Amino acid sequence: MNGLATRARSFWRGLRRPDRLAAEMDEEMRFHLEMEAERLARERGLPPQEARRQAAIAFGGVEKYKEEGRDARGVTWAAGLSLDLRLGLRMLLKYPGLTFVGVLGMAVATAFGASLFSFVAAVVDPALPLEEGHRIVAIQNLDAARSGEGRETHLHDLAVWRDDLRAVEDLGAYRTVDRNLVTPDGPGEPLRVAEMSAAGFRVARVAPLLGRYLLDDDERPGAAPVVVVGYDVWQRRFAGNPDVVGRMLRLGDAAHTVVGVMPQGFAFPVNNGIWTPLRLEPADYRRGEAPPIDVFGRLAPGATLEQAQAQLAGIGRRIAAVHPGTHRHVRPRVLPYTRAFVDAPELMWVFYLVQLLGSLLLVVIAINVAILVYARTATRSGEIAVRLALGASRARVVTQLFAEALVLSLAAAAVGLGAARFLLRQGNAFMDRTAGDQIPFWWEMRLSPGTVAYVLGLAVLGAVIVGVVPGLKATGRRARSGLGRAGGGTGMRMGGTWTALIVGQVAVAVTLLPLTVALGWNQLFRYGIAGPGFAAEQFLAVQVGMDRETPPSGAAEAYGREFAGRLVDRQVELARRLRAEPGVAAVTFASHVPGDWFESSSAPGAVEVADPRPSAEPTRRDVRYLEVDPGLFDTFGVPVLAGRGFQAADLAGPATAVVVNRSLVREVLGGGSGLGRRFRYTRTGDGAEPGGVAAGGWYEVVGVVNDFPPRKAVTGRGVPTVYHPVAPGRLDPVSFVVRVRGIPAEQFAPRLREVATALDPTLRLSRVESLAQVHRQKLRTESLLTLGIAAVTLSVLLLSAAGIHALMALTVAQRRKEIGIRTALGARPGLILGSVFARALRQLALGAGVGCLLGGALLVGQGFTPGLAAGLLAAVVAIALGVGLLAALGPARQGLRIQPMEALRTD
Repeated sequence: MNGLATRARSFWRGLRRPDRLAAEMDEEMRFHLEMEAERLARERGLPPQEARRQAAIAFGGVEKYKEEGRDARGVTWAAGLSLDLRLGLRMLLKYPGLTFVGVLGMAVATAFGASLFSFVAAVVDPALPLEEGHRIVAIQNLDAARSGEGRETHLHDLAVWRDDLRAVEDLGAYRTVDRNLVTPDGPGEPLRVAEMSAAGFRVARVAPLLGRYLLDDDERPGAAPVVVVGYDVWQRRFAGNPDVVGRMLRLGDAAHTVVGVMPQGFAFPVNNGIWTPLRLEPADYRRGEAPPIDVFGRLAPGATLEQAQAQLAGIGRRIAAVHPGTHRHVRPRVLPYTRAFVDAPELMWVFYLVQLLGSLLLVVIAINVAILVYARTATRSGEIAVRLALGASRARVVTQLFAEALVLSLAAAAVGLGAARFLLRQGNAFMDRTAGDQIPFWWEMRLSPGTVAYVLGLAVLGAVIVGVVPGLKATGRRARSGLGRAGGGTGMRMGGTWTALIVGQVAVAVTLLPLTVALGWNQLFRYGIAGPGFAAEQFLAVQVGMDRETPPSGAAEAYGREFAGRLVDRQVELARRLRAEPGVAAVTFASHVPGDWFESSSAPGAVEVADPRPSAEPTRRDVRYLEVDPGLFDTFGVPVLAGRGFQAADLAGPATAVVVNRSLVREVLGGGSGLGRRFRYTRTGDGAEPGGVAAGGWYEVVGVVNDFPPRKAVTGRGVPTVYHPVAPGRLDPVSFVVRVRGIPAEQFAPRLREVATALDPTLRLSRVESLAQVHRQKLRTESLLTLGIAAVTLSVLLLSAAGIHALMALTVAQRRKEIGIRTALGARPGLILGSVFARALRQLALGAGVGCLLGGALLVGQGFTPGLAAGLLAAVVAIALGVGLLAALGPARQGLRIQPMEALRTD
């Protein structure tokens, strides 16, 4: 160990102060020479000058021993690598085209791989950022009769586990409920409240910033309602007032006293910012009917996960024996807390497979760059020949090529990490907007040290592929045998692999480019230039829900009837009060907000259309459907083109009357007026919507309206959509839309919250935003998606162009003598150009043909008409051929500049 440390210090000194190392070695060499000269003078009686000469002869080459000393210290290798890296940087600057293409392609793959790695690390194998977070566990029930599917956990299970499970301490539970937070100086704000056992704070081991956290006594029946607030809520609703402890706030219609504030970043158990005691009593519910809960705890000192599972399995068998009616197939399990949120083995395999594919993308691109480097190396055959002739080893040449590739790969890694950081920020922001507090607080995608190490590993792997593989091939026996070949030729050849890669790249580019153009048109032009198609800035959208309680088993039915009646009353009254507000032009509601209708949030369904001809087969098509207020079309100014709009009578009894858009009439009903046509759903979004849309019943078309919003895809087709009438109170939550006049819609948002809070503090308003904001956010998301696809497509196209350029350069180098002779014999420049371009044209044509077949099938499958698909493919093929021929033009011109005498002189 001491010897290793000594060598390390010696290496560091030699690397840090090479001049001092040289002086020390010179001094050591002189010492040995002088000692040998003194011995010769003493034993042989030689004069001092002759003794020094004889000593030098006997000692041998001083520089040889110095080099061996440097090698022993590792300094020669380090200095050589440093030199190779500097030479590699110069070579990148010398070939800017290859550098740009290689860095771009590998950077795209690196950004993709790093983003996937960060996502998988955040979701599949995260670390819980709490003290000894790895010892915090979750306990769940599984159903052995259903292949281990999850079963709900109830209060009765928790009570038994608390008494008998010794390997886990501080067992507690939580459930998340939606409540409206109301403070004396502000309107309501919807929050997801964690009703949690006091044990949760002991498990987390995080002290409160102010006051105290929940205690066991707070959970007892009759205790005063208390609440602990998070740092963000404290800052947002109480302006960070240190006197907040003891103040009152309302969660729905219940007043609570603030007893503590948790520090910034604390969000246990999921992503919560406010906590109340869990006061559910097992005695109030029949076994199996209590509200579901999630159970957590911390492994007892000295206990292992395996020991806890063994104890829990025994407890589960005893419970199943005592209560076979509810627990015969229940199997409890204990697992690390973070695994309770993602523990589907098949899903985890998907994550790892996607990660592997992300790594393979870099390998594929690195192979392409490696072939480009190999082609470039062919132009350096003279340099390699000289180095080998002067005694350089094959390993030394390959090491230099590896160092050059490493510089390229590290540059790509740096660019890729920067792009990945941007993508991860956008991904985190997107998750916050769409899921918010439903995302566990430890699921943060970031460039961790592990991600950086993974990217550096990819960079080294890429450097091996880009540098070592071409280096071994360039210095192999066949290449060396041709290094001195007459005519400036080279033994380096490009085989069928090269042709296959060029053809494949062109095919991929021709396949992807039309989709990129279509996506750019659909999303950027359609959303950006064309706009939403209506005055979106006049509409304020809001999702309205209402707090629900969990009554005891015997009171559930009565509470359900009371809640349904209250929900109808509150939605009707909210609409009435909003219409009475100054500046409000109209109020309507629907199951989804306009602007989201044709996106993933809309409910997809499949319909079977009844054909009036008895013998005809029914038509089955996918559609979108929405449940809307009968006055929605008037609110948005959507004209009825045929038939009628909805009437009050359509809501009486089974609501079978529907209104459809023009796209549905054209693409599903086969044209005509569409009135009177009947259809039924063979599939709905989730089996049955709260408003009553379900598979099986027949619906009749009573009206036809324009497509709304009036956006068409590049295919010229809209989205077939069905509108169902729905009465107030049938949807919970429901999307209200308020049309204002005289002011921007965003300015009415505070007043909207005030009206709702004054009506009922249990009304929760979320996603309060103008439809213009919805539109801008969609434009931003689609723009990023389009940019990512365009980057991948551009990198493929550039790799194809660079490959063709390298191929032509190598072809010209190999045929230098032939071209010179043909020029001397009077061959016309056009004939020479044709011979040079012939191979590139064959590869371009073959790749374009394969791409047209794949791209055409893909475009038609996406709804493009054959004529439109052919037009897009023709334009893309023209672009690909143009880029390829431009890439070949430079080497071809070099071939025309070959002088016959120069070509023959090299023979």
